[in-house]
Amino acid sequence: MCLITFKIAQDPQYKLILAANRDEAYSRPTAHAQFWEEAPHLLAGKDLLANGTWLGITKQGKLAAITNCHQDNQFSPDPSKLSRGSIMTDYLLTDDSAESYLSKIQEKTANYQPFNVILGSVDHLYHLNSIDNQIQLLHDGIHSVSNASLNTPWPKVERTRADLAKTNDKTINQLFAMMMDQKPAADSQLDYLSNIPLEMKRAVSAPFIKTDAFGTRSTTLILVDYANHVTFIERTYDGDSYSDHSFQFTIE
Repeated sequence: MCLITFKIAQDPQYKLILAANRDEAYSRPTAHAQFWEEAPHLLAGKDLLANGTWLGITKQGKLAAITNCHQDNQFSPDPSKLSRGSIMTDYLLTDDSAESYLSKIQEKTANYQPFNVILGSVDHLYHLNSIDNQIQLLHDGIHSVSNASLNTPWPKVERTRADLAKTNDKTINQLFAMMMDQKPAADSQLDYLSNIPLEMKRAVSAPFIKTDAFGTRSTTLILVDYANHVTFIERTYDGDSYSDHSFQFTIE
C-alpha cells in the first residue's frame, strides 16, 4: 500500500516537492538509497530480491517512482509476471525520453502486475496506470497516488494532499510527520477496501503502515529548487527506530 504525494510548481522555493512511503514485507531484503556502484549517476534504494527500485533520481534530473495497483483488492503476487521495479531502473539507466519509454511500457503492461508509475524529469512528470493504460502529462498542482489511480480519493491520499497544500514553507520535519502519520481513517471511510479483516483495513488506511509482517519500510523526500539543486533524504525504519540517508547535488 505505497503512497506518493507531490507538489509541482506550487511552492516559492521548490519547483518539486515529493514525499513517498514504500510499504513492503519486513522480510524482503533491501538496500538503502545510495548512488549505485554500477550506475554512479543513479540515486535510489534497491530491492535485493529482484534488483529493481521503487523510486530513483539521476544526476541528469530523470525521476521515476512506482506503486502497486490492487485491482479488485487482489494482493497476492503472481510469480509469472515481471518485476515492476525493473520499469524504474530500465528508464533511469537509459537515454530514452519519458514519452518514448512510456509508449513502450504501454504496449506490454500485461507482462506486469498492475501498477502506477510517476516518471519523467523534475520539470515534466507523467503518470501511467497500467489498468486504464493511459499516459497523462501532469499539470502544476498537488497530486497523490496510492494503490488506485492518481488522485483517487482514498483517505490517506486526501489527507496528505491537504497537508501538503496547507503551507508553502513546509520543513523537512513537517514532511516526515505527514508521511509518518499512523492515524487510521474512520471505519465509515473503509468501504473501498474489501477481502481483508477490519483491523488490517484500519492499519493500511493510514499514510504510515505498521503491522506484524508488513508495513512502511522507508520514507523518501525529494525537493528540487528553481536552481535545480536537489535534496534527497531517505528515512529507513527498523522497529521503533530509524536512520536517515541524505544527499544533495545539482542537476547536470
